[in-house]
Amino acid sequence: MSGPGLINVYPPLAPVAALRPRGRAFPFGEPGLRLTHLGRGAVWLALRALGLGPGARVAMPAYHCGSEVEAARLAGLEIDFYRVDSELRVDEDDLARAAAGTDAVYAISHFGFPIPAAPAGAPVIEDAAHGLFSTAGGAPLGSRGDAAVFCPRKSLGVPDGGALLVPDARARARVDAWLEGRPRARGLARSTASLAAARAALSRIGPLRATATRLIAGTSRTDAAARAGTLTETVIGEWDLEVADMETAAAPPARLTAALAPRSNPDLIRARRRANYARLLDEFGERCPEPYRELPDGVCPLYLPVRAADRPAATAKLIEHGVRALEVWPVPHPLLDRERFSELEPARRELLALPVHQSLEPRHLDAVVRAAKTALTG
Repeated sequence: MSGPGLINVYPPLAPVAALRPRGRAFPFGEPGLRLTHLGRGAVWLALRALGLGPGARVAMPAYHCGSEVEAARLAGLEIDFYRVDSELRVDEDDLARAAAGTDAVYAISHFGFPIPAAPAGAPVIEDAAHGLFSTAGGAPLGSRGDAAVFCPRKSLGVPDGGALLVPDARARARVDAWLEGRPRARGLARSTASLAAARAALSRIGPLRATATRLIAGTSRTDAAARAGTLTETVIGEWDLEVADMETAAAPPARLTAALAPRSNPDLIRARRRANYARLLDEFGERCPEPYRELPDGVCPLYLPVRAADRPAATAKLIEHGVRALEVWPVPHPLLDRERFSELEPARRELLALPVHQSLEPRHLDAVVRAAKTALTG
C-alpha cells in the first residue's frame, strides 16, 4: 500500500451492513440478547440478571481489562481473583479453589480463543467481548453460561455497543424491568465520524486516504500518546466510577449500532479474520504467547497478540508506519494484588495487539507486516 494511510486495530464503520437483512446467527438471533451502550454495562446487567448484589462473591481472573471488575465492585460484590499464568493460561486448580467459595464464576475469552470450562456448581458469566462469532467444539462462545457478555463495538465497527445474553426467562425479566424506559445513548457523532474516517484511511484512493489520515492524526489523543510513548498513562484510568456511570453504560445503544450490528456477516468476518491472523502468525508466531501460536477451528480472533521488549518504542514505530496497535490490558484493576499475581507483569509490560480485522485486504496486511518487522526487530 503506497502513500500515507492508517490501519486501526479495530474495524472501521461498515455502512454496507445496512443493506443486509437482520441475521439470525448467534448471538443476534437469540431471544435473550439485549444490546447496551458499553460492554461494562452488559457486565453490570449480567450481575443484576443473576441476582448478584451486595454480599455476594464472584471469582474473576487475575488477567482482565478492569472494567468488568469495576462493574462487580460497584454492584457491591466481593471478588476472589484466580490465577492466570505468564502465557495467559488459566490455572484450573486455582479456578476450582476460587469457584468453590463464590456465588458465580466470571470467565474471559482472551482474543477470541476458547473460554476454559468452569467447575460445575456456581452460575457462570462468559465474557466473550473478544469472542463474537467464535466457536469451540462446535458451540459458540457465550452459549454455555448462565449469562454472556459481548462487545460488538470492538468487532463490527459500530459507534458503541455491548451486548448481554441471558437464556433464562426469569433472569431476562429482571434485565427488561430495569431497561424499561431507559433512553438510548446519544452524542456519538464524534465516534461515528472517527469510524468513517478510519474507513477512508484504508481507501485505495490516495488523496482520500491521505486526507483521512491527516484528520485522524490531528484529532486522536491516543495516536499522539503512542508517538510520545505515553499510551498506557493516557488510556488507563476508568476506575472509581459511580453507579450512574454503569447505568449509562447499561442503557440501550445508539440507533445506528442497533441497526447495523445484527446485519453483520459472521461467516465472512470469521473467514477474513482467520486468514489475516494466519498471515501474521506466519511472520510473528514466535512472539505470541504459547496458546495463541495456533488457530483452533472455529476461533474468530480479535487481533494477534505479540510481545515487544520495548513496547512504547514499538508502538511509536508502528504508528509512524501507519499501524495503530493496542496495548493489551497493561494495568489491572486496583483491587488486584499485583505482587501476589506478579507472573502477569511481563505480559502487561510487553503485549501488543496487531490488527487482523475483516476490513483488511492483502495490501493492508503487507503494510502491517512491514511495519511490525521494523517495530519489533528494531
